[in-house]
Amino acid sequence: MPKKSSKISIIGAGFVGSTAAYACLIDGAASEIALIDVNREKAQGEAMDLQHGLMFKPNVKITFGNDYSLCKDAEIVVITAGAHQKPGETRIDLVNRNSAIFKEMIPKITKRLPNF
Repeated sequence: MPKKSSKISIIGAGFVGSTAAYACLIDGAASEIALIDVNREKAQGEAMDLQHGLMFKPNVKITFGNDYSLCKDAEIVVITAGAHQKPGETRIDLVNRNSAIFKEMIPKITKRLPNF
């Protein structure tokens, strides 16, 4: 049973995001966990994996998609999304690419969270 009724949205369903979602599930940290990824199928696959564990944590709702509307009503938003470093790319170049991603992403998230 979750510690309290709450929602956690995780942006990015890669290794870090899916592991964070799993940790939240087994800890009972939320009553709902939303996985959001630009690759909807990736988010769906990770959500399906989490749903297999619901027999042990039945009071948790797992949602997924590629729409930031899944952030609505979240008390916590975890951002794990970002570009992967390309061969030969400097860390500064990667930071610049990720900065551009965040500049596009953050307004879409905060639009759904009026209290932030």
